[in-house]
Amino acid sequence: MYFAPVTAAAAAALALLSAPAVSSAGDIPDDEAIDQVVVVAHKDERSIRDLAANVTVLSRGELNAELATSIGDAFRYVPGVDYEGAGTRFGTEGINIRGIGGNRVAILVDGVPLSDQFDTGSFSNATRDFIDAGLIQDIEVLHGPASALYGSSAIGGVVAVRTPDPSDIARRGDFGGEFLGTWRGTDNSAHGQAIVALGDNSFGFLAGYSRRNGEQTDSAAVSNPVDRRDYTRETALLKFVSDNRFGHTFRASVVHQEGQTLSDLNSMLGAGRYRSTTALEGDDRQRMDVVNLAYEFGSPETWIDSGVLRGFWEQAEIDQYTLDERAAARTPVSIDRLFSYDQEIRGIELNLWKNFSGEVITHRIGIGVEHRDRRTVESRDGLSTDLDTGERTNVLLGEAFPLRDFPISDTTETAAFIEDTMSMGENWTVIAAVRADRYELNPDVDAMYLADYPDYETTRLDESDISPKLGVIYSITPGVDAYVQYSHGFRAPPYSDANVSLDLPMFRVRAVPNPDLRSESSDGFD
Repeated sequence: MYFAPVTAAAAAALALLSAPAVSSAGDIPDDEAIDQVVVVAHKDERSIRDLAANVTVLSRGELNAELATSIGDAFRYVPGVDYEGAGTRFGTEGINIRGIGGNRVAILVDGVPLSDQFDTGSFSNATRDFIDAGLIQDIEVLHGPASALYGSSAIGGVVAVRTPDPSDIARRGDFGGEFLGTWRGTDNSAHGQAIVALGDNSFGFLAGYSRRNGEQTDSAAVSNPVDRRDYTRETALLKFVSDNRFGHTFRASVVHQEGQTLSDLNSMLGAGRYRSTTALEGDDRQRMDVVNLAYEFGSPETWIDSGVLRGFWEQAEIDQYTLDERAAARTPVSIDRLFSYDQEIRGIELNLWKNFSGEVITHRIGIGVEHRDRRTVESRDGLSTDLDTGERTNVLLGEAFPLRDFPISDTTETAAFIEDTMSMGENWTVIAAVRADRYELNPDVDAMYLADYPDYETTRLDESDISPKLGVIYSITPGVDAYVQYSHGFRAPPYSDANVSLDLPMFRVRAVPNPDLRSESSDGFD
């Protein structure tokens, strides 16, 4: 059990006294520390030396030592990985790998995909900032296209987050706990987390809670901040792990997160389109719930060496309210805007692995199938009030509110992959994989959408793609390896692009659904 105080210097000193509570390379021999085990590259535990790919691993000990509390903190020292910012109001938008970000990077928490990012205009941005570093055991980043194992959402790479098991916290007995508190002067933020665990390697229960609140980031160039931001976020984690008499492991976890951000954006006032705006305030709220069930099975003595069956459900809800007051306009008005974005994801996947030994070549073959259903509901509402007369209207810039920027969308993703890792003697390893994906988009047109776009013909999509991967590893010496890998990536047309809907007659601007939209593709070499 340990406590990290409010300053980095004091935290480093205390870490030396509390080293047994934090896993680090110094706790194990040097030769074992080098041989790190990762999962993201093959959906299977492998030594990092057996990968023909660029993978970055951040452990819980490293995150705590750096006092990381957010996505930006976690990746600030990782080459080729960065967080995407969306200004003072919306904060962190997502993760960028080698210059590719947004929904082109798959973000998984215990194998469950996070909801999509979507933004429209200046007042609406559903970000993917749902990761709280305080409740993370480790983060693995797979750089480059990874569609051969992860499908359409991984054209730019994969960020795989794992939450702690009870055995990670209760390391030396039946009970364990970790407590961490930090304060940061750059944004006057305070972060606290507490995790307790009961049990051992065969049976355990874990409960964790994290809370973070803060303000806008200070700038050395400005003594008094122009834009103001106050945010609060709370995350709770419950996890149960149990082994049966066959040595199989059952995991059940629940994650709940909710947050609120209040913003007062003064830097935008008085210039450009905001020249008559006298107040611009935001009240943004987000909520996420995840239920995850996983069953790990298999044994070298049976027909399958290892396997995992996973089922999950996720619900993300984002509501963003904007007050846009234009008291300096010819006709002074106060405009209230509301953006809502809800996404529900349900899925199931099965991955199996088996070793086969021949006279010359040893194979480790993996096969997997998965199915995901995703329902996305988005809307914008607006109301303009004349500050002189009190008259109200729901028509702004020619748009009649409420409206949808795309119809309610149901997407279905079905896929299967096979991978073969072939070891040839002591020096050569060849890794080949291929995945087949099918992506279906079915818009659900409701009365709200029809009221604004009665003449629009929505688009249904049924796309398929094949994603191969081929890698070769050559062991030069026991401590030096060389590898080369080719990987193909693809991204199916997203619902928000295929059925984008906009009609602004006064600006002569119109966007209509596009039935000819095709999948993106990429080719990566490492």
